[in-house]
Amino acid sequence: MTGQVIPSGPGFSTENNLRAFTTLIYSAQRRVSLTSPYFVPDESLLYAVTTAAQRGVSVELFVSEEGDQFMVYHAQCSYYRTLLEAGVRIYLYPAPYVLHAKHFTIDDEVAVLGSSNMDMRSFALNYEVSLMLLGADIVARMRKVEDGYRARSRELTLEEWGRRPAGARYVDNVMRLTAALQ
Repeated sequence: MTGQVIPSGPGFSTENNLRAFTTLIYSAQRRVSLTSPYFVPDESLLYAVTTAAQRGVSVELFVSEEGDQFMVYHAQCSYYRTLLEAGVRIYLYPAPYVLHAKHFTIDDEVAVLGSSNMDMRSFALNYEVSLMLLGADIVARMRKVEDGYRARSRELTLEEWGRRPAGARYVDNVMRLTAALQ
């Protein structure tokens, strides 16, 4: 198995994790499976994920049904409509549990795991480290973990999301505006 450590944080002007994550997602040909407790993407990551889904890559996102950080959770929710409309399948891990795993797989070739959330804070403000592993064996092991998440979760649909009350949508959108400060 081949691996590479990817450090990121304020000491790195190049936003290493963000660049690696977006590059890997753009390279996907068949499947992208993302798991993050805090999925508040910047524009480049959002485009990478939605572009992958729109070009026919099977993209799934595992997140918690309820968040443990009010502002971040609602900022995250503000992206669901865009993701669902692009064809991303969103799986909600059941409350009261918080799915705090941080990893993703690309096709049958790459697995990335580490401390980095998929949010602006992790990409630019926090010191984080990710480990990129190459090989079908490690991806197969990570897929078993993802299969377990999928079996325990329920899939969120665009129709269900569209029925949310206006007040909930308002809170989500206000928290999105403050996402850079969270």
